[in-house]
Amino acid sequence: MLINHSNRQFKTTRGSDVHRDGMFLELSEAESSDVLMEIFYSDTDGSFNFAGFECGSVPLDVIEQFILEARHFLPPSPSVAAQAS
Repeated sequence: MLINHSNRQFKTTRGSDVHRDGMFLELSEAESSDVLMEIFYSDTDGSFNFAGFECGSVPLDVIEQFILEARHFLPPSPSVAAQAS
């Protein structure tokens, strides 16, 4: 997903991490591969964790949108969770 703010564009990347047993969402500038921050959802205990790497220059509006996107896209849907058990 792309997030636009002023003259800047940010992108999110969603993925799975088998070593940490969960899913993640990363935020980076659209023109860069450097990850600014990550939200990780743990399949083990259902918790969300935030890691900021270079987030000092990220506008608050972008951070808020990033959090909303993570809450929406990271937890598995009830039908997926039922199939896994």
